[in-house]
Amino acid sequence: MPQIMPEGLPDRTTWSRYDFSRWADGKAWKFVRGEDYQSTTESFRYNVRRWAKAHGYEAAVRTLPATDESGRPLPASKSDPIGLGVCFTPRNPPKGQSQ
Repeated sequence: MPQIMPEGLPDRTTWSRYDFSRWADGKAWKFVRGEDYQSTTESFRYNVRRWAKAHGYEAAVRTLPATDESGRPLPASKSDPIGLGVCFTPRNPPKGQSQ
């Protein structure tokens, strides 16, 4: 039987498996599935964007396609991306600094 919560609903937790603060420096970073993250690339992309929004950043993301034996990218329909390229930039940079 359900119980009444006299204190109301608890605050939402903001816990995340990933803390991207050390990579939020405006440089492009390569995250490889299986090494840097274990989830699907789409789930990881969601976490990147969610963290960026919560911490005042914009996140530019590009999937890194799998390649064949000669280094040519495989079509997305043939293989999942092997990683994600990410670049965090402050949403509102301090005056005098460009993005």
